[in-house]
Amino acid sequence: MPKTQINLDGWQDYRGTQTGALLYVETSHQSAVPVRDQLNENGKGFFYEPNYETSTYDFVSCYNVKNINTIVKNKNRYILFGTRYEGASVPELKNKYLITGYMRIDKIKDVRSRHLEKFMSSPGADVPECMNIEKCWAIWGLMRFTSLEDSFMITDELLKEWGYKGRASRQLKTVFNKEHLEIILAHLDSKPDMIDEYIATVDEYKEVLLAEEE
Repeated sequence: MPKTQINLDGWQDYRGTQTGALLYVETSHQSAVPVRDQLNENGKGFFYEPNYETSTYDFVSCYNVKNINTIVKNKNRYILFGTRYEGASVPELKNKYLITGYMRIDKIKDVRSRHLEKFMSSPGADVPECMNIEKCWAIWGLMRFTSLEDSFMITDELLKEWGYKGRASRQLKTVFNKEHLEIILAHLDSKPDMIDEYIATVDEYKEVLLAEEE
């Protein structure tokens, strides 16, 4: 369950095909569960997406807009969140490519004006990615995440066996068809849902960032 229930007035119902688009997430090296890199441990930014707390992506912040817009345009129903694990708590998984969770897109909303208004009212804020883009789709829906050990591993061999091009890397932008999506979802659904642990972890990280600002 999301921690924060957002107002869904003005959101459109979403009807997608039974396909799953892979989306890469920079994840924390420190935490027991592979949450988004909110502390900039990877040196690539302070991330607030996927936003487990509100069960959204691109609503709280403006990030990865082109990829999300493409997913909406192509009517993919699911997003599969992948990462290359670089932590130390589970050595046997280090440098492995893991799908740690998924999101089923149930509603969408163009939030470009929201992000631009936020930028205009916050001196010194970073320019939003959607500044020069016509639309910025935010998505809302069911999220489910697992522990590291329960993640679904993607390997070069599996991609080849399933008939997909590319290698298991940050640049992989595979869209899984219905058959393979259902295999991945069945695996993730068979494991304990760790979404509450994800939310608790990022809340702790927010407190750290707030303390540093003060």
